[in-house]
Amino acid sequence: MIASLLLIAIIVIGTYVASHRLTGVQLLAALLLFGAGITLVVWPAGAQYLAVSLHVGRGTDLITYGAIVGGLFVAANFYFRFKRQEQQLISVVRELAIRNPRRR
Repeated sequence: MIASLLLIAIIVIGTYVASHRLTGVQLLAALLLFGAGITLVVWPAGAQYLAVSLHVGRGTDLITYGAIVGGLFVAANFYFRFKRQEQQLISVVRELAIRNPRRR
């Protein structure tokens, strides 16, 4: 029952992420992160095992560090997307200003 609900959640979120025009690498990273999160929720001993093998301490700390790094990547993605859209807007406004000069 839980496995089928998780599979449905993966499909729904994967479809949502794919519909927002992510690059292949971004889509793969998002799905891997989501899959890892589901795996660690279903199998919490895996987080502890992975944390001990990486010399982090506790599985909770490992998940927190992963969330912080993931959040930084998301923030950087938003920042660079905003800057790219800003540059596109500037070029459109410049083109319109050249085509339609105001005469006083």
